Amino acid sequence: MAGLSERASTVPRMTDSGGGVHVHRGERADALAAALAELLAAPLPDPFAAEVVAVSAPGMERWLAQRLAHRLGTGPSGQDGVCAAVRFPSPAALVGEVVEAATGVGADTDPWRPERLVWPLLTELDAALDEPWCATLAAHLGRRGAGSGNGDGAGDPSRRGRRVAAASGRAGLWARYAVQGPPLLADWRAGRDGSTPEDLRWQAELWRRVRARVGGADPAQRWAQACEVLGQCGESVALPSRVSVFGPTRLPAAHLEVLVALARHREVHLWLPHPSPALWRRQGPVPPGTAVRRGEFGTPARHPLLASLGRDLHEMGARIAAVAPDAVAHHHPADPPQPT
Repeated sequence: MAGLSERASTVPRMTDSGGGVHVHRGERADALAAALAELLAAPLPDPFAAEVVAVSAPGMERWLAQRLAHRLGTGPSGQDGVCAAVRFPSPAALVGEVVEAATGVGADTDPWRPERLVWPLLTELDAALDEPWCATLAAHLGRRGAGSGNGDGAGDPSRRGRRVAAASGRAGLWARYAVQGPPLLADWRAGRDGSTPEDLRWQAELWRRVRARVGGADPAQRWAQACEVLGQCGESVALPSRVSVFGPTRLPAAHLEVLVALARHREVHLWLPHPSPALWRRQGPVPPGTAVRRGEFGTPARHPLLASLGRDLHEMGARIAAVAPDAVAHHHPADPPQPT
């Protein structure tokens, strides 16, 4: 991939460089698992530290632990090993753990947690229903005279019960915006609503009012604060000197930025199942710092099946090249089929 220096399929050993992003790709998950086992076979500098391998689902955790047990702690037979002292959080849980350690705000105290944000959101929503900018949402909620400044609170009674559902849905959507599109929230914070469709610009004003009521940093600002803290002090997070994320086909922009910041003081290994080495090499250049938005990067694959299978990974590869141009790519080819 353009922007990523490529190395052979040998697995890097622990170095004294202090950190870095390593992107491992392979056409088969078992080849990636074997390479991960080779990496974990080299002990961490701290013998009491547990390895951290983030996986996206419990089924992946069970499969990967079984594959690793064929390599870790094995005896002469090579089949009686054990996968121990390895922690398997989800990528979101790993990133949340890092952000909490860096900023001091966790899930239990986060005022922007969707189920907690519903109540201040409802307060601001009720106060704004008669204002012109809120006419679209007020009409959805059955407010008579919505947007005229003299609504009387009457209207369709069947719609008035939508308030809590509307607030809950908006709180969850804003949480996804913070992870998937921090630049959008940065625009809203600065009063720049031009990137938002006109019929949805009421969201920006409502978000600003909720933000003023909640106070403090919003989630997008918190991601940026965490990255800054990680760049200055890697010891602020209680994680081992190497961390892996195994098998993701998609990583949100904010999660990837936190992992890259974490890599300033640790080795961060991304293990990506990728369907085609040729498709990887055909990735066009991505200038550092480019905001790769969902659906903007089309795959260069000509075959329709490869284009479908590789779309998300192609987009994630572009994101990695944009935020980690110095990342080192490793290819782990599958073993050739044995004759029967």
